[in-house]
Amino acid sequence: MLYIISISLLFSLVASQPTPCCQSKMVGEVNYTLVTYMDTSEWGCKENCVYAAEDGGNVCFKTGELPVTCQESSGGGGWPQEPQVESNYTARGEMVDLDPNMKGYLVGSGQKVVIWSTDIFGITGENSKRRRTKEWADFLAEEGDYTVLVPDWFRGNNMPFMSFDPMWVTQVTNWTRIESDWKNVVLPYLETNMTGPLSIGLIGTCWGSYPVVLLSRFNNIKCGISMHPSHSGLINLAGQSESEVLSQIVAPQLFMVEGIAVIPTDNYKAGGLADEILGDEITFEEFNDMKHGWTVGGDLSDPDVVSGVMKAKKLALQFFAKYL
Repeated sequence: MLYIISISLLFSLVASQPTPCCQSKMVGEVNYTLVTYMDTSEWGCKENCVYAAEDGGNVCFKTGELPVTCQESSGGGGWPQEPQVESNYTARGEMVDLDPNMKGYLVGSGQKVVIWSTDIFGITGENSKRRRTKEWADFLAEEGDYTVLVPDWFRGNNMPFMSFDPMWVTQVTNWTRIESDWKNVVLPYLETNMTGPLSIGLIGTCWGSYPVVLLSRFNNIKCGISMHPSHSGLINLAGQSESEVLSQIVAPQLFMVEGIAVIPTDNYKAGGLADEILGDEITFEEFNDMKHGWTVGGDLSDPDVVSGVMKAKKLALQFFAKYL
């Protein structure tokens, strides 16, 4: 249900911006986090920005008297802005057809399989060149002796190039479609093309933590890794209960979390919601000096980022070695 709150907007946002929303805003003494962008005209709201309140429920805003502090307002979304890099890496694997309309990146061999779920930059199209996803997949395949598959959960419906569209995020964060593609496309592809019983682990970055945590509820998943995760906001965006989703997870989890967060949350950290629910079945590693997206999009000319990436790779290999 969408509630309407009257506020006084203190910021004049540029009309040419495709999504004139604050990533988060303080209205009076209450903090709100952007979760989606939709037509709010039927409620008479000033902008098409929908926020989640700290105590639950979604809201949009009319003009009113309360003071407003807007944070990260340039076309933001329900999670921190992603760094962008040009990746000129020559991949060792190949793009394969999982079905006539769904592609994936495949590298390595063997019965131990790692499924990588990408961030919003995807694995096909121009946006994917701004990520080191294939480099990571090749690394895991070579160093861990795994088959690594990166499904295109977006099915070619990629985020508009060099822009952020919250409506697109709403479209692709569709558990019914992801579950169908897992059961009817990705898993059958693996079973058809791999020999012997499979041992499957999951890993994802940012948006990709959403498929990781939801697929980790299935008994055929051995473990899941989420790096700079964003599933908390995405689960809310999809109209699901984070507590319910986490309580259904059956595979051990590893959360690698940035220490420098634009939208801080304790849900991904020790003592937070995931820790409360999963207990001994989850491990947390906080990278205090890292920003969101450092693993696949951080600036490798910065020695600290290089160190953070290498540490993340080491932890991922150790976790998979333990459970796959």
